[in-house]
Amino acid sequence: MLFTSEKAPLSLLFESETPSHVIEPKYPGAFEQLVDLSGCWDTHKLFESRQPLMVLSARISRCHEHACRFLSAAGSLLGDTYRLALDAVSVQKVQKAARRIADGEFRGGKPQRGKETIRFLSAVTNLGQVQFGETALLLCDRIYTIEDNLGAVSRLFLNVIRSEALGAGFDIISCYCPLSPFEKLEHVFIPSLRIGFMTVSDTHSAVTDDPYKVIRSRRFTDSEALSHARKRIAFNRKTASQMLDQTARLLAEAKSLHDELEEYYRDAMDFDKVDQVAQKTVDQLLALV
Repeated sequence: MLFTSEKAPLSLLFESETPSHVIEPKYPGAFEQLVDLSGCWDTHKLFESRQPLMVLSARISRCHEHACRFLSAAGSLLGDTYRLALDAVSVQKVQKAARRIADGEFRGGKPQRGKETIRFLSAVTNLGQVQFGETALLLCDRIYTIEDNLGAVSRLFLNVIRSEALGAGFDIISCYCPLSPFEKLEHVFIPSLRIGFMTVSDTHSAVTDDPYKVIRSRRFTDSEALSHARKRIAFNRKTASQMLDQTARLLAEAKSLHDELEEYYRDAMDFDKVDQVAQKTVDQLLALV
């Protein structure tokens, strides 16, 4: 949770330290403050339950470990598909089309280079692949969609859009693929212009039935050159999909086991003490405002 104050130059962020998203304090005491709730539970009761707690924790860790391996495998397969498709794509033609759109859209920016914020718009979860399309609709009045199941054209196109927007002085939001978070750019948003550029594929459905403009990857692809790799691409896509399905099943299993683990801690927790710690924390924060 994030709080800001208009009366004082103070911003506060509360983060849960529950596994598997534990964050180590970088400047403990000086910048981060730890709120310790371990004094609120019944240590004796947890000690008596130590055997099932240890078993559950180990099983959850194994689920997460295996899920990461499946995600890595899926990412490798999709990366191979990208490289195969790239050989059949006219890079110059893609870049020229992207620059033409950028020239028409990116006018009136700041004299200095724009700032980039990195975000994820999708994730592989226990419910499968989830995309937060409503975020795009809140940010944009106009959305360009790039239809691309192979990932080559969209990546080339969006990298040009990203570079041109930043160079024209616009702040942007870049959304990368969770399977390739340092390389595969999937969506770019320019909030000040209320414009978005989004990839539409097998795994990313269109967020609107009425996009401002549709860019189809086949327009830049030599189908004959691509035909030599079709069997391998089909294998990659099918297998990657199976890997992602298995990841979702493992994450669902991990969540179910975590719910069991949580019951032991909930049963051992004194919530009146938790309320006291919470009130003390609130009082300390209010004294700063």
